[in-house]
Amino acid sequence: MAKDVVLSPTAIKNYERIIEYLTSKWGIKITNDFIGRFEEVIALLSVDAGIYPFINVAKQVQKCVLTKHNVLYFKETEDFIKILTIFDTRQNPEKLIEII
Repeated sequence: MAKDVVLSPTAIKNYERIIEYLTSKWGIKITNDFIGRFEEVIALLSVDAGIYPFINVAKQVQKCVLTKHNVLYFKETEDFIKILTIFDTRQNPEKLIEII
């Protein structure tokens, strides 16, 4: 059974910034490609989040490579899947520790 996928406030901000950046720097086609990929990943997550690896088993945090520059970090609960952040891989990885 498919679970609902919810975005944390941080993930919503990340998503909006990515869309804004892609639209202004790369145009609508690239933006639409990203949105399509995001929706595809959300659909996969809702059906079987177990296909993605854990990066922190103790905290039950998993990751999914969204694009070569963006990784989605999430937690699966009994009722839903919560996207914690969409992390730009070009950032300092220590910033991720603060988020997760």
